[in-house]
Amino acid sequence: MRRFLFPVLLFLAVPSALPGDDFSLRAGAYLDAESAFVGGEFRFPITRELRLAPNLEWVFPDNATYFAMSIDLHYDFRTKSRVQPWLGGGLGIYSVNPEGPGGGDLDVGANFIAGLALKGELMPYVQLKLVVKGDTETVLAFGLRF
Repeated sequence: MRRFLFPVLLFLAVPSALPGDDFSLRAGAYLDAESAFVGGEFRFPITRELRLAPNLEWVFPDNATYFAMSIDLHYDFRTKSRVQPWLGGGLGIYSVNPEGPGGGDLDVGANFIAGLALKGELMPYVQLKLVVKGDTETVLAFGLRF
């Protein structure tokens, strides 16, 4: 567990030091694993609509340590309303280590993402992510973008 704690703390401690477009914190559930999670991401502009979005998620299943690290691309659709939709995709590394004897599992998965945010200084959002890997996972997140 300690080997994942440092990257998470570093990721959460330095949002103002990096030149990202925005930073967000989120929480929700890995629905297939029936487990809550917390996470965060930076979004870096590539073009006006396209953002690079590295992110970390710490999942809390019973009797295991579950950690996800992804790099995604988000396409923000231009709208005249307060609602900001986006679609995205990317790759993630998913590490599950059960408590007790037995080895852990490390998977690489493809992420498919859809989200909606309310535009403003603080942007609340909802995001749905489908992770395609050895055991496909659906993730529902609620977040706040700064």
